[in-house]
Amino acid sequence: MALCLLATTGPAGNVLAADADELLAPFSAEYRVRFSALPFSARATRSLAREGEGWLFRSVIDARLLSLRQEAVLASDPVLRALEYRYRQGGLARRRERVVTFDRDAGLVRRSGDKEREHPLIEPAWDPLGWQLALRRDLVRDHPALAARYEYRVSDGGDYENYSFTPGLRETVTVPAGTFEALRLERAPVPEGEEATRLWLDPGQDYLLLRMELVDEDGRELTVTLETPPDPAAAEKP
Repeated sequence: MALCLLATTGPAGNVLAADADELLAPFSAEYRVRFSALPFSARATRSLAREGEGWLFRSVIDARLLSLRQEAVLASDPVLRALEYRYRQGGLARRRERVVTFDRDAGLVRRSGDKEREHPLIEPAWDPLGWQLALRRDLVRDHPALAARYEYRVSDGGDYENYSFTPGLRETVTVPAGTFEALRLERAPVPEGEEATRLWLDPGQDYLLLRMELVDEDGRELTVTLETPPDPAAAEKP
């Protein structure tokens, strides 16, 4: 089960660059990742940093038996959009590497590395990591009058997957970093063969991810919980 998801919301993909940049801020935060099928947990770092005129969103799990690195490169001019997605898996799991590029000049999504392929680029399109940043941006933009539903189209170079989230009620959630009043979002409907997804986000910290649960069709669960609050200064370091 991969640490992946998706993103965009109807016309929300057309957020002007200035607006997108004002709604995002660099950060670095530590998380704890648990796999129900494995007898250990791992520490993960999620960070957002400026890269040229755009952004670099990164998720890294680095454990002795498991390593997983994902990077999403996003442009913010004229709108926030996916440019490139990099994936590297190692440890006990079978080694995999891929790069997915969103070639708007050619109108194609191209995947190199394992299972090379390409397919038409249908906007708005997001990669398996960058959608999470887009969702956070959209919630911050709409706060406190959130939309009834947020929908996202995601590609890792294969067929598109569509995610639909409806904001739920506020819930008290306890994670290693503390106890928070969180907004819960749940994927519905869940297409056959795809993962059920539940998110708990903190409106008081610009909808920072507090907890994420992914459950596959066999019942195997991946849980991500916030362990150390964000450090804006760390994200600015090279």
